[in-house]
Amino acid sequence: MTYETKCFECDHGTLVPGIVDLIGHRNGEEFTVRAPGLQCTECGFKTIDNEKSGEFTKAVSDAYRTAHGLLTGTEIRDRRRRLEMSQLAFARHLGVGVASVKRWERGLIQEKAMDELIRLKTDLSAARRNLRALELKIAVEYVLTTAVFGDDNLELSIRADQSFSPRTNICMDRSYLDRWSSTQCVKDLAVA
Repeated sequence: MTYETKCFECDHGTLVPGIVDLIGHRNGEEFTVRAPGLQCTECGFKTIDNEKSGEFTKAVSDAYRTAHGLLTGTEIRDRRRRLEMSQLAFARHLGVGVASVKRWERGLIQEKAMDELIRLKTDLSAARRNLRALELKIAVEYVLTTAVFGDDNLELSIRADQSFSPRTNICMDRSYLDRWSSTQCVKDLAVA
């Protein structure tokens, strides 16, 4: 049995269910989202049924997340499921409480730092990109390598810069190499 609801905006039309465009606000920003709602047959007034308010809240949160490059609640849930983890196991994997995972999946917006952690712990390609970027940013204190001179091996500890080229030329004091015969020479030592 369906009950007709009189429009409380114009007091003439009837509010009928349908998919409507509604305006919602999140963190001071306005978003228009499509959601199940009610629309007046006379004045066009749109509103949301109390039973559908959770869906509307989630849609507004996801619009905010999308606009700011964050994972949506559905994307977080899909990543958790792809790892075949319960919400509790996923929470432990991230180092957060299970309530946080439940809230994110239902529409609470995660912080940018937490979004990045979720991506790193659920997406192998994101983790690889992060590792590559980290390797380029962090200075390696010393590069250890072995140089071979004839039958002798020489362990080298070389102070490295923050940036690396595929071939780094190393200058050495040749007086250190006096113990090798004059027929053996070091032309170009490279760190690969």
